[in-house]
Amino acid sequence: MAGSRTAVAMIAAAAGALSAPASAADCMTDWGLAGQIVRRENLITVEEVAKSLAADGVGTLVKMTLCRSDDGYFYRLVIRGPAGELKTTIMTARVR
Repeated sequence: MAGSRTAVAMIAAAAGALSAPASAADCMTDWGLAGQIVRRENLITVEEVAKSLAADGVGTLVKMTLCRSDDGYFYRLVIRGPAGELKTTIMTARVR
C-alpha cells in the first residue's frame, strides 16, 4: 500500500498528466454513477487518494471529480497544500 500511496501522490502532484483537459461534458457530477464506474473499472477510490495525499504530505483533498478522455478515466483534484494554498491538478484513475 505504501508504494501505491507514493505513486498516487507523485501523479497527483504532476499537473498536465493527460494530453488534453476534459470539457464539463466529460466529467461526472453524480457520484452515485461515478461510484459504479469506479467499482466496475477497479479504479483508485476517493478514500485511497485522500489518504495518500495526507500520508505523503502533499495536502488535503478538497474536491475530486471523475472524468473520461480518449486515454481512459482520470480525476480532477483540488488539493489544499500544507501552507493552505489550493492547487488544481489531474491524475489517472488507474494507479493500482
